[in-house]
Amino acid sequence: MVLTKSSSSLHTLPEEILCYLFSFLHAPSILSCTSTCRYLRKVLDDSSALQYAIELEAQKMVEVAAPDAMTSPAERLEILRNQMCSWRVFKLTIVDQFLQPGGEVSMSFGHLSTWDDYPQIAQIRALDSGSSESQSYRRWNAASYPMPKDTPFRVHSVCMDPSQDLFAFVILEPNHMAEISCRIYLETLSTSEPHPLAASEILTSFKPHISANCHIDETNIKLKIWGDRIVLFNFCDEYSHCPARIQIWNWQEKQDFKCIYREPEPYDKMDDCCIVNRDHLIVSSRMSGRQPCRLSIFSFSDLGKPPVRIAECVLPFQPEATFLRHSSFVTISPDIRRSMTSQDIRFYPDAENQLIALNVDGPPSLVFIINTNKLLTACQSGIHTEGQSRVLPWKEWGPNCSRCIVDPVPNNLFVLRLDVAGGRAVHATPNDDDCTSYSLRTYDFNKYRISRAAASKDFRGSIITEPSTVKHRQLNEDIITSLPYMVVVAEDSIETATNMIDVTFDDENILIIKSSERDENEFVIDVAKPSSMAA
Repeated sequence: MVLTKSSSSLHTLPEEILCYLFSFLHAPSILSCTSTCRYLRKVLDDSSALQYAIELEAQKMVEVAAPDAMTSPAERLEILRNQMCSWRVFKLTIVDQFLQPGGEVSMSFGHLSTWDDYPQIAQIRALDSGSSESQSYRRWNAASYPMPKDTPFRVHSVCMDPSQDLFAFVILEPNHMAEISCRIYLETLSTSEPHPLAASEILTSFKPHISANCHIDETNIKLKIWGDRIVLFNFCDEYSHCPARIQIWNWQEKQDFKCIYREPEPYDKMDDCCIVNRDHLIVSSRMSGRQPCRLSIFSFSDLGKPPVRIAECVLPFQPEATFLRHSSFVTISPDIRRSMTSQDIRFYPDAENQLIALNVDGPPSLVFIINTNKLLTACQSGIHTEGQSRVLPWKEWGPNCSRCIVDPVPNNLFVLRLDVAGGRAVHATPNDDDCTSYSLRTYDFNKYRISRAAASKDFRGSIITEPSTVKHRQLNEDIITSLPYMVVVAEDSIETATNMIDVTFDDENILIIKSSERDENEFVIDVAKPSSMAA
């Protein structure tokens, strides 16, 4: 076709039409198109909506807003960029402090939850509902749960997803000496009623395999939630010779549950698992004998079939224990969206661009921060043999997909105080051998935010692109990792006369968790925000 002067072209279209057409493209394509001439560049410069779409994609974030949200694209763009600047400057303000009963801590969608296995109590607190005195707070006690009379039971695991108003817990009910029934109850966090989106109020699971020399109390059960997926991970302690079992559901659909994996012999020493990208499961395990630790990657896109182990990524050490930390995927239910105000706008990490932290017990302890998108790409590339999982040596995947983090000051801590959320990590590092003073560091692995920091006059951190080498007594060799990141250290140190337990965070809050001087079963929680978010 030969174009004439009267033929249509992009230059003849109104800016409104061009913006509409560009809205169907991904950010790189928009930038390529608008770089071809001044007119198309002006279209981009004049459109807050296009700039906002590019910013969201570049930062690997998604927005959460009410159906009747009143904020304009220009206002959303300003909020998103201000949050990025706040983390880049990393000046913290303590906005609240409260006491919380101790236990296993998790944070998601502005909510803090703790689960104390003894005495079987869960506590949930909404951090964004004002000061600690006015915050929405709930206490769930397993002892008060209505069960048939004289039926012995014990809650073995709980999992909470505030973005879906979902509270799930696992109960093992010994029906008689030869049988154990495993059930998952699905309720609302707010009212303890059966969850309205659940296809069934109770998911009945497999009977956990328990060998003759293994007691039920030695059975470990972990429950994981990722959107509409629930994973039940069952394994025994390191002294028992039992296979691990994994079962996966779509809890919002009725189905014939066949997505079950039973570990074949010889049994690994599986420690922990996490869901990534909805249809993949990463399991960390210590191998028996002299075999190294591995990350096993499972795919379960078809819930009518058992999960398929697609790869085993070898790690360069043989630790006594490992565990995985990862941020919860935020899936906002319609009821949660309707409860948001028209001015409320929040941003959460894109599901396909998340970090996980593989913690290796010390002392000295260390953490491997792993880019899951790069990891899955490495596992799916290359030549595959039908029916067999790939075994990837460390040098084929580790250096490019991860960065090893250690405390800068030697200490006797068994676990690093580090958490990940989206593309960021926060690390509480001891300033002395006695661990009475800590500094907070933030690491950011997002390429776009790193490039913006490099061009910013107010950036006072460091950008690390060169490979780093770690020497450790648990490592078989010096470990080189090269995942690029930037790091900023907060100006003010955290002084504590008691033990700092942990640190956790989301995109708006950082929780500094310390033990209480008056009660060893109680936590002191400091809520910190980057300064511009604290106003």
